[in-house]
Amino acid sequence: MKSDMAIAQLRQYKEYGESVLQSLELVSQNPPPQESWFPNSIHENIQRLKASAQRVVEIASSPVKIGVMGEFSSGKTLLIGSLIGYADALPVSETPTTGNVTAIHLRQQPDLQTTQIGKYTVHYLSDEGVKECLRFMLQEVEVRAKAAELSLELLASLKNLHPTKIVDSNGILRWCEQAWNQTQSLELRSLLRELVVYMRTYNAYGKYIGGKSYEIDHTTAKKGLRLAEPPMNILELSFDQLPAPPQPWANFAQPSAVDLHKSFSLIRRIDVTVEVCKEIWDLSALQGTNEFVLLDFPGLGSADSGVRDTFLSLRELTDVQTLLLLLNGRYPGGAIASKIRTMLERDKGQDLRDRIIVGVGRFNQLPLTQSDERALDELIDEPLLSEANILESLGILQLTIASASNLTTEKKNIVLLSQLHGLAKLAELSSLIQVSSPEFLPELDIPNKLSEVELREKWQQLSKKLPPSSTLHKQLSDFAEDGGISRLRSLLKEHVAQHGLKQLVEDTQRTVKALQKEQDNLKILLEQLPTYIPVEENPKFIELRHGIENLVTIYRQFQEELEKQPILKNRDGVAVSDVVKDELTNKIFFEWSEWTLLFDRTKNGTISLTKADSIFGDEEVEDTIPTKSDDFHSAFVQTIQEMQTFAHDRTTEAVTDFFKKLSIEVADERTTVNSVLSPDIEQYIQNNFGKNQLRLFRNLLRAVDPINKWQKLIIEHSGLATNHHTINADTLFPLARQDEKHPNGQIFDWSPDKKYPTPPRPFNHQIAVLRLRDEITASAGLHLVQYVSQLTKQVKFSFSRALKEIVDSLQELLKTKHEPLLRYIADTDKDKSTSIPPWLETLSQVAIISDSSEL
Repeated sequence: MKSDMAIAQLRQYKEYGESVLQSLELVSQNPPPQESWFPNSIHENIQRLKASAQRVVEIASSPVKIGVMGEFSSGKTLLIGSLIGYADALPVSETPTTGNVTAIHLRQQPDLQTTQIGKYTVHYLSDEGVKECLRFMLQEVEVRAKAAELSLELLASLKNLHPTKIVDSNGILRWCEQAWNQTQSLELRSLLRELVVYMRTYNAYGKYIGGKSYEIDHTTAKKGLRLAEPPMNILELSFDQLPAPPQPWANFAQPSAVDLHKSFSLIRRIDVTVEVCKEIWDLSALQGTNEFVLLDFPGLGSADSGVRDTFLSLRELTDVQTLLLLLNGRYPGGAIASKIRTMLERDKGQDLRDRIIVGVGRFNQLPLTQSDERALDELIDEPLLSEANILESLGILQLTIASASNLTTEKKNIVLLSQLHGLAKLAELSSLIQVSSPEFLPELDIPNKLSEVELREKWQQLSKKLPPSSTLHKQLSDFAEDGGISRLRSLLKEHVAQHGLKQLVEDTQRTVKALQKEQDNLKILLEQLPTYIPVEENPKFIELRHGIENLVTIYRQFQEELEKQPILKNRDGVAVSDVVKDELTNKIFFEWSEWTLLFDRTKNGTISLTKADSIFGDEEVEDTIPTKSDDFHSAFVQTIQEMQTFAHDRTTEAVTDFFKKLSIEVADERTTVNSVLSPDIEQYIQNNFGKNQLRLFRNLLRAVDPINKWQKLIIEHSGLATNHHTINADTLFPLARQDEKHPNGQIFDWSPDKKYPTPPRPFNHQIAVLRLRDEITASAGLHLVQYVSQLTKQVKFSFSRALKEIVDSLQELLKTKHEPLLRYIADTDKDKSTSIPPWLETLSQVAIISDSSEL
C-alpha cells in the first residue's frame, strides 16, 4: 500500500470514528428514556459504540509502533540504548531492572550531537484500568491455585472477588492470606505476593493518582523506576513478612523517586521523547505521519511483577504493528521467544510472523565449545562455502539461526547483535557525541578485549567465505562491523516505510469492522422499539418550505442585481459618486469665501489690491485676498474632510436603502417564520439537532429579517461603522506649496510679492481665478470618486459573501435530510406526544453513519 493512500485512508477512518462520537454526544445531551419498557440493551450498545469509535480514532491517529520484547538479560534495554545512541537512556543492568512499558518517541535533531533524552511522563492506571488488571491477575491466580491443589472451598470463594463496580480490597487480601498459609507452591506464592503489593498500593494511592500523569526528570526516572530486588526465600516467609502498606506521598502534585518506587505497580506506561541526530539514525524520511514509536516491554520471568507486566504488555501490544523479538545469544534455542509469539498470536488471533524482526542479542557471548572453536577455525581455512556447509559444521550457530527462523517469515529479518560493540563503534564517530553516562563508560571497553576482537575477526573471515548474496554472509559481516546495530536500524526503518503503515491500516480496519458491527446491532435494536403514531402532515410545514423557496428566488435576484450594478445608487437612482461630485462642486464654487473676495476686487477682469472706501465712511476690517497658493490650503483640507464624511454618509445611506428594499420583498416570508417561533427554539435546536443545523436556522432568520439581523454586520465589515479620514488632503493639494526652494509657494499675478509682475490685461486675472477654481475642484473630485469606488467595492464584497452564505443555507434547508428540522420549526405544538423523539432520530442517524472510504 502506497504511503499517501495509507495516510488518506487512516484520515478517513479517523473522521468516521469522530462523526460517530459527535452524534453520540448529541444523544448524551438528550438521552433515551430510563423507563421500564425501554430495552437496556440499547444503553449498553451506546456504551460499546462509544468505546469502539474512540478506539477507531485512537488507532487511526497513532504513529506506527514497534514493540521490543524478549526475556530478561537478553540485553533488550541496552539494545534500545544502542539504537538511539545512548547506552543507559533507560536503566541497564544484568539483573532485571525495568518492569514497565516504556514508549520512546523518536525525533530527528538537526545537529551532530549527543542523543538528547527528554523528560519522562509517567501514566498511572485509571480506576477501570486497575480493575481490568486485577481481573487478569485473579484469573492467573485461579490457574495456579488449581495447579497447587488449594481447597475447593477457597477456590470457590475466589470467583466472588472479581471486581465489578467496586474492588473488595479487604476480601482479596484475606483470601491471599488464607491461600498463602495453604501452599508451598513457588509460582502461586510469587503471584500472591505480587497481588498483595498491588492491592496495598491501590488502597494507599488509588484515589489520589488514578488516571493521572506526571512529568519527571531523567535522574528521578532512573532511580524511581527500577524494580526492587525480589525476596530469595519466599517459601520461608510468613504472610506477615510481606511488604507492608506504603506510606503516603509527601506531595501528590509531584512524585519523588521514592514515591515512584512505592507506587510502581499502579504505573500503566512511561513515555519519553528522544532526539537522535541524523548521523546516528537517519529518520528524516519517516517524520510526520510516518514516524514511529519504540515500545520497550517488560521481559518475562520477573518473579516480582510478572503477571501485572504481562497484562500491561498485552494491553499495549494491541496497537503494535511490528515486533522486535530479542533472543538471548548466551542461551540459544530457548523457548521464551516462541512463548511470547504464541501468547501474542493467541491474543491477536492471527499469525504474526510477517510482523516480526528477530535480533539475537549478546551474539558475542554465544557459548562456543572448544569443538565449536576448532570447527570455526577449520571453516575459515576452507575456500568458498555454502550456508549449509557452515551450519552443518557449527551446530551452535545452526541452532541459533533455526530458533530465530521459526519466529519470522524472512531470514533477512534476522540480525546478529552485539549491543556494546555497536555503542563502541558509535563512540568513534565523533568527539561531539557521548554514547553513555560516565558511570557506564567502563562497559564500552568490553568489546575491545582481545578475545572479543579475535572472535569478531573470525566471524568476519567466515562471512567472506560465503557468496555476497548469502543472508548469513550479510548477518555475520554486519555483526563484525558494528554489532549489527546499523543493520537493525535500517531494517526497522525499512519495515516501517514498507509494512508499518499497511499494518496500521489493517489494525484500524479491524477496529472499524467492530464499530460497524455495533452499528448493525443498533439498527436491529431500534427496529424492535414500539412504532410511534405517524404525524399528520402539518400545513405550517408546507407553508414554511414554500416560504424558503420564495426566499431563495428573492435572494438570487438580489445577487444578480448586485453583480450587474457596478456602482451604488441612492434611493432616487442617482449614483453616489455623482452626488458626491455635485456636492463638492457646490461647496467649492459657492461656499469658499476666497472666490468672493477675489471677484469683489475685480474690475474689468483685473484684481485690485486696494479696497474702495465706503460711501458712509465706516471703518471695516480689511479682508486679505488670496495672493499665493497656500492661502487656499486650509479651505481645501477642510473641504476634503467634510466631503469624505459626506461620501461616507451617502454610501451608508445607500446600503440602508438596499436593506429596506430587501426587507419589503421578504415581508410575507418574515410573517410565516415568525408565526411558528418559540422563545427557546435556538437552544433546543442546538441540543437536539447540532450546531450545523443551528447555523442553517440562524441564516433563515437573517433571510427574513435582514435589517435587524445583518444590516449592521455589513456596515461594519464594509468599514462604514466608523468614519476615519483616510484621504490625506495635504498630498492631494494641486497647487505648489511653500517649501525650502519656494519660500512663498506659488505667487499669483496680482500679488504685490510677484518678483516679475506681468502688467494686467483686461480679464486675464479673472480667467486665472476661474482656471484655479476648476483645477482645485477637478483634483478633489477625482480622489473623492476613487474613495467612493473603494467604499463601493468593500460594500459589494461584504454583500456578496453574506448573500451567498444565506442562499446556500436556504438551499441546504430544503434537502430531505433537514426535513426533521423544518418539521420541528413548523410544529407550533412542539410538545405533543405523537412527535418522534429527538434521541430516536439521532440514534437512527448514528446507526447509518458510514465509513467514507467505502463510498
